[in-house]
Amino acid sequence: PIPCVPCLPRLSVIGGYTLIGGLGATFYVSYFNTALIFVLILMLVVEVFYNPFENPENPFGSSESVFEFIACWKAPEEKMGNKGGSYLTFFSSGGLVFGIVNIVGNFGTVFCDQAYWQSSVAAKPLQGVWGFISGGLTWFAIPFTLATTMGLAYLGLSSAQGSPLLTDEDVMKGLAAPLVAQKLLGTTGEYAMIFLILMAVMSTGSAEVIAVSSIVIYDVYQAYICPFKPDLKDGQCILCSKYLRKQKGDEDAQLCYCKSTAKCEACALDTIARAKSTNIVKPHYTCETHKDYKEYQEHLLNYK
Repeated sequence: PIPCVPCLPRLSVIGGYTLIGGLGATFYVSYFNTALIFVLILMLVVEVFYNPFENPENPFGSSESVFEFIACWKAPEEKMGNKGGSYLTFFSSGGLVFGIVNIVGNFGTVFCDQAYWQSSVAAKPLQGVWGFISGGLTWFAIPFTLATTMGLAYLGLSSAQGSPLLTDEDVMKGLAAPLVAQKLLGTTGEYAMIFLILMAVMSTGSAEVIAVSSIVIYDVYQAYICPFKPDLKDGQCILCSKYLRKQKGDEDAQLCYCKSTAKCEACALDTIARAKSTNIVKPHYTCETHKDYKEYQEHLLNYK
């Protein structure tokens, strides 16, 4: 129970702004979190490869120094499969397996995680495409830069000491980066890693909260608890309750001729009126065909 206590303030913050602002709040907070993460990563990169303040605890200060330290440190070839026992080679069977596992796992996450789908659905198609492309490039820079910088720095510090700073078990737990930050920046590095983890957890946590709430609302509440039209049958229009195509035994029944919202002039006027409105409470929908269903959808959004 004691290790869970520090998580309570974090959960309160995430739950608070997600509950109040919904999906929009998660976007704005994610922008801020990503910007702060980039600032902290750049601070660590500058410290490792440039050492601008001439920190005596930092044995590096340039990429050449990092290279020299790592070149003198041999990898356990039988465990990692690195060619020649070097940490500087790309011929690594362990690295190949790790890359394949990550590619397969991350593809599964992107295609199956509701947090990604809800963002793509909420965005307009044109902005969504460029947003996901730029977001993917942004995301790639974070783990690549952080892992490369802190991983090489850890190997360099171990080489400078002449023995590993951590056991293999500690490295697998992800303690290499916090150790490097502490060794090179002291208390500042410790706080930097805390904020890095906090920003990442906030973005991920808020997105998952919205994802779970979306599944509950649209797949459970809307479908089974409070549907728009509980008596609707298969093949009937959700707007007018008329059949979409002729039914056997009832060929003379009137079919549905409801317009799509994309071609509805009244819906277009509603969209313009709500976009121009500066009030907190937007004007009600006036389209006779779609207004009830749109109001119902607005009702569902209040639960997210």
